[in-house]
Amino acid sequence: MKNIIICLIVVMSEGISFAQTNLRLEITGVKIEGGKLYVSLFNSERSFEQRKVYLTFVSNPDSVNIKLPLNLPAGEYLFSVYQDSNNNGELDTNFLGIPREPFGFSNYDGKSIPGSFKKHKVLVMETTKKISVNLYKI
Repeated sequence: MKNIIICLIVVMSEGISFAQTNLRLEITGVKIEGGKLYVSLFNSERSFEQRKVYLTFVSNPDSVNIKLPLNLPAGEYLFSVYQDSNNNGELDTNFLGIPREPFGFSNYDGKSIPGSFKKHKVLVMETTKKISVNLYKI
């Protein structure tokens, strides 16, 4: 009897799927010959604080406006993007921690110091069609 219940649970769970959202990440302020774009997504405040990336990818820009398709489960995310101008694979900063290369976050306007996960998170739902991130050079 126990095996039958376990088999039923397995069979029923195969039909359950978590909603995925097809959306587009639009990155503006890109320099075509400015180096690779590094995109990192964080899916919680804890992952952002611990720098444990949920999803990351690298793109070679071919336009000043990049549109990348994404398929994500519904939830809260912080999008972090930088353009690696000197191709060393990391975001270079000065002694105060201010980026020397173009960078951007979701919900960031470039007018203040970047903040916490709560400040820059975006809610991705089935109705979300695009997320925009602009790159800033300070």
